Amino acid sequence: MLDAVLCPDALLGDTEEYALGHRELRKRLQRIRRWYTVFEHSLAASDFSTWSNASWVLVILNPALLVSNTLLDELLAVLATGADCALPADPRGYTPGVVLDYASRPGFDRFVARLTTGPRCTAYDHREPWIYLVSGQALRALGAHHPDLSWQRVPALLASHTLIAQHAFVHSYADYHLPNRCEMLRLLPGDILTLLDVGGGAGHFALHFMQERGGQATLLERNAHAAALARARGIEVIVGDFGSIPATRQFDCVALLDVLEHLPDPLMALVKAHSFLKSGGALLLSVPNVGHWSVVWDLLEGHFDYQPVGILCNTHVRFFTRRALETLIADAGYRIQRWEAVCSPPPEPFTRFITGQHDPGVTPDLDSLATESFHVLARRD
Repeated sequence: MLDAVLCPDALLGDTEEYALGHRELRKRLQRIRRWYTVFEHSLAASDFSTWSNASWVLVILNPALLVSNTLLDELLAVLATGADCALPADPRGYTPGVVLDYASRPGFDRFVARLTTGPRCTAYDHREPWIYLVSGQALRALGAHHPDLSWQRVPALLASHTLIAQHAFVHSYADYHLPNRCEMLRLLPGDILTLLDVGGGAGHFALHFMQERGGQATLLERNAHAAALARARGIEVIVGDFGSIPATRQFDCVALLDVLEHLPDPLMALVKAHSFLKSGGALLLSVPNVGHWSVVWDLLEGHFDYQPVGILCNTHVRFFTRRALETLIADAGYRIQRWEAVCSPPPEPFTRFITGQHDPGVTPDLDSLATESFHVLARRD
């Protein structure tokens, strides 16, 4: 018998990305008998034995995870060696020599399959647990000695009886909305002193701009929870939809970082940005490239699988190559000043395949295949 404890993520819980991720998580963990949702202060690990008589308990502290179909089998195999607790490997540590090169769901599964070339398990390195499988007997024994036992402490308390299952692997997308996008600042010239960050989530980029440039940033965000977090950081926030908010002020720059691909009419959004820009104002963009090798590889194998994060995020409704994005920017009345390609080169097997398929009339764009996203600075005409 195998039960699961799930600790929800407050920030991601009402997003479409997390809804898809949660469905996929449950689909790949079909052997779970019962699911228990644990909110803060609701059910301590020490109390779980009064709820469940399960032989094993899967504890999911970070629910924003991609997992493989083999996750439970691999964790159970490690427990069968005599361990009491098993964690999967993750990007913080996995089989040496295996290249972390996935950027899609099928790519993730291909990567996990390659991990079987290494050892089945290694000692626990005391990393923060995202997900682990623990024997019910060990959990009950810990609870008897630690009345206020938290779920986070279980792997560390079991110490030498906790192992990392190296043939299992999970990927977290919990922090996809948290980066401050500091790499985008270098595209901005020194005359940018006021910034409107459209769809900037909890305001990490806006705050970074103010701290590094000493300018003034305003966040336009329709997610009320994210907007509240940004306001608590001292950022001026406008809550609403970019398409319907009137332009009562003008800025030196409008930033749309990983926003255009979520909009049904990106041309309208770029035209609308004119009304928020001063004469000669700047437009700062970050847009994923659908021509990246990870998407092409999947298409060659008949896949186009949406996922909670990445180029094929399930909330993306528009897709761009460099040529398509250049056309969009020009049609909206902007001149491109700086263009940077963020590279993530294809793995050697894919490169060998694609370069070996040359035929008259078919010339692979190797630069596009190696480009994960585009960073652009443009000026309004």
